[in-house]
Amino acid sequence: MESVGGATRASWAVGGHGVAVAHTVLGYAAFLAALGGCLALHYRRVVKNHVAAWPDEFWPSVSATIGDWFPERNVFQIVIAITSGPRFLLVGLCALLAALQHRPLHARVLLLVGILRTFACGGWVYITSTDHALTHDVAMGAYIALTPLWMGACFVSLAPGPNSPHAAAHRTAQRVRTAAALAFYACTPFMVHLYLRHRRDRVPGAYSYYAMFEWGLIVFDVLFDLASAWDLRRFAIHITYEDTAPAPAPAPAARPATAAPARSLPMLAWVVSQTYLASTAWSCVTCLVSLIFYFSVSNMAAKGHELLVLAQTLGLLAAWAPPLRNALATRRHGEVTVGARTPRTMGVLWLATLATVASFVVPDALVRLVINAVCTALVAVLAALDWAAAWEAGRLDETYTLWMLGFVLLLVARSWNYANSPLWPHLDATNGGRHRAALVLGAVCVAPLLLGAGVRRAGPAVRRAPRAIPQRRARFAVATLALGAWLCTLQTLLSDAGTLIAWGWTGFPVTGPTAVQHGALVIAAVAAGVGAALHAPRLGTHPAVLAAYAGGAALLFYADDWLGFAGGLAVAFAVPVLGLPLLQAALSHDPIAALLAAWTASTLFLFLNVLTVAYAFLPGAWIMREHTGAMLLVQSALLAAGVVNARAPHVAERLAVAAATQRRSFRRAAYVVLGALLVAAGIVPAVRTVPPSAIAPYHPAERVFTAGIWTVHFGFDQHMRDNTRRMARLFRLLELDVVGLLETDLHRPAFGNRDLTQYLAEELGMYADLGPSPKKHTWGAVLLSKFPILNSTHHLLPSPHGELAPAIHAVLDVFGVPTHVVVSHNGQEEDALDRELQSTALAQILAASYPAPALFLGYLVTHPHAPRPAPYGILFGEGRMLDVDPSDHDRWCQYLGFRALERVAYARVSRYTVTDTELQTFKLHVPHTPVPADRDVRPRAVMYQGTPAVPWAYPEALVLPWSRLHETHRYGPDPFPQYFEHDE
Repeated sequence: MESVGGATRASWAVGGHGVAVAHTVLGYAAFLAALGGCLALHYRRVVKNHVAAWPDEFWPSVSATIGDWFPERNVFQIVIAITSGPRFLLVGLCALLAALQHRPLHARVLLLVGILRTFACGGWVYITSTDHALTHDVAMGAYIALTPLWMGACFVSLAPGPNSPHAAAHRTAQRVRTAAALAFYACTPFMVHLYLRHRRDRVPGAYSYYAMFEWGLIVFDVLFDLASAWDLRRFAIHITYEDTAPAPAPAPAARPATAAPARSLPMLAWVVSQTYLASTAWSCVTCLVSLIFYFSVSNMAAKGHELLVLAQTLGLLAAWAPPLRNALATRRHGEVTVGARTPRTMGVLWLATLATVASFVVPDALVRLVINAVCTALVAVLAALDWAAAWEAGRLDETYTLWMLGFVLLLVARSWNYANSPLWPHLDATNGGRHRAALVLGAVCVAPLLLGAGVRRAGPAVRRAPRAIPQRRARFAVATLALGAWLCTLQTLLSDAGTLIAWGWTGFPVTGPTAVQHGALVIAAVAAGVGAALHAPRLGTHPAVLAAYAGGAALLFYADDWLGFAGGLAVAFAVPVLGLPLLQAALSHDPIAALLAAWTASTLFLFLNVLTVAYAFLPGAWIMREHTGAMLLVQSALLAAGVVNARAPHVAERLAVAAATQRRSFRRAAYVVLGALLVAAGIVPAVRTVPPSAIAPYHPAERVFTAGIWTVHFGFDQHMRDNTRRMARLFRLLELDVVGLLETDLHRPAFGNRDLTQYLAEELGMYADLGPSPKKHTWGAVLLSKFPILNSTHHLLPSPHGELAPAIHAVLDVFGVPTHVVVSHNGQEEDALDRELQSTALAQILAASYPAPALFLGYLVTHPHAPRPAPYGILFGEGRMLDVDPSDHDRWCQYLGFRALERVAYARVSRYTVTDTELQTFKLHVPHTPVPADRDVRPRAVMYQGTPAVPWAYPEALVLPWSRLHETHRYGPDPFPQYFEHDE
């Protein structure tokens, strides 16, 4: 303060960072004051909840601390009210900083989200759960929902311009933000788990641990805003008092400008990290349709969940529409560019997509589906930005290679994990999921991006010239439809290494490839295609590649075994090679619009492919009945048109390679990763092969074996989890030697292109026959056997109106006796003629093998003893088979039959939550002397109230008469198995 000539002048200056510091100090002070007061004054009362009290509960929740007791509630609310001043000032300065950096849209988002979030905070702070629980919870929910938007906006909006002297401070701010955000979101899965332990399981002490993580959210939330102190140093708040005309404020001293050091990752590290992130994206995309179809099959009707199949379309539609489009792309003179994406922007997007991996902790199936759909939409937007920016920089071949390396990594991971991606949300730690490790790896790969590190890209972006494209609209339609067909083909045929093998499978004796032994060849073919596309980007426009694809697709569809597999390998090689020119052609137009049209076309093709089998679900869908060949032809025609379009000059010139030095280093790194992936894939056959010597029945000395039938709901349990491991545990407990599984053709996008037989056969030591291949348009049938399968024949049962019904007719070597086994799935009762014809065909198969020993394991949908034309009367009468228990009238779907064998026991096991149908089993004895084929030599049923003293008896663990049928696995409806003896 100074006085000059009677005039008084005073001046104070405060750095902008002081606002963030004040906000942090006051915020922490408010919560710590309330916490200290509660611990000192009301400790035992504040830790008590509706489940338990001290000493089981030992730490108070945030809500109880700040809202339930005097005087700590009042002290907290006073201090938090003081905090509101710095809070609003912090929001305003951040928005102003974004505006001054020429980011007006970011500034508006920061201002709007920041203000709404502050008012939401006031809602749950000043209206406690004691005052009004609903209002408190709504305000808390709004605050939590706005937090990711606020954090994301702060990440991408406050960066200084190039060569700014404040770049180093901003990098520090970003590091603090990254650490705080990662810690913030790391708390959430633990909170969900502990809250469920408290609320659902009522575990004492769980709420205290939950409360500790809740306090962690407060700490990291406030810490995140402290990071703004480094960015707000660019502001100086001057307060001047004068009682005369104010003099202009002195300009701040200019600081010498220093160039920000460029952050760069080693090329190999960059390729590895981007490959892993791309694999998480492909994993997200490949499971969406199967999660949706789970609900359609469960409901046996369309209930609206099916609209989520448009996730990619909706995500890109939102990105294409103003105002988000204005933030993502620039339009000048009719040209649309997305520009270079900063590493931090891409890091935030990649981090958001990892939510689909983290969603495995959510017990609710619908919530997991919604999370995956949102993440799939984000993947589509992220891919559009990544691919378009690479196109403009002349480096699309590199970015395309990174994404395809991620696809190859997904194939390798699935081959190791029994055809399941370990990142899918319908897995968890009990059935093959590796989500926690995947999230850690994802954080490691995303962290450098959030910290601004990447690979330096030489050269400016290349301008688009859409006006120079002749017949622009027609070429846009051709390019996007071809790219959509390519995306559909990738997911339909190549998303698992076993799918191409399943298409040509014909049964036993094995005369073709098998998934475990030869899946590495499919991966090698895809990897060779990726390497060829990287080495020669123009190769995909060569007619020979298109001819290889078309010829391979024809062989795959029309031929079986090794010849069909050779066609599949041609397809596996050609598809990655074709992808680069097709993507180049599509991106020569408006990139977001092109990807929007391509993903929409891909979704349509996937939907039509589902209807080739599921045509009974929707009116009019019969038009697509069994037309997989037509779909392959249409997709091939579109790919051919796309290749012709990609030969145009405006596309061909963009297939030129980039700078030689950068290209060499990238190629070396990409080839190293490809080589490592091929080595990993090549190890799978050696590790997962089960030698025939390890396959043996449970009771060879007694010559007794156990057989069963189960409809397994496409490998999903009632909670939308993969049920393969749960089936294996029950099969081992029951000592099943032969089992038929129905609804098992999972080599379709609708079921994730999975294969449940891989785990079951390896874990249980059994031979596996997949039944009719996916191109036969059935829901699938599987035969698992501990006895050698001498021969198997696959049948498509007559079906003039309804869906094709599959059947397997196999001959097993059961203790040296050739035994016929039929596994089948009849159509539903809506099509009476179909059921009659199908049952007649099954009866003819069984009658043709008379009087040899035979088993029937099938799904008939009929009342017991119903006469012809009902399936029961046809199959057991004309097929010359014996019913496992004619006195059991409580059956409808599944039935067991036998002939020329001694039936010794019978039990039905409740489904629990594994599937939607019970497991039916029976035990049979194979005598040394032949048994009369038309007579049951053990007709008398004996109900033991215990377990008979024989080694092959059913386990007592499932004798649970006091439990309900669906509380656990148990025998039912009879609480004890039945045993059969000779008449006395």
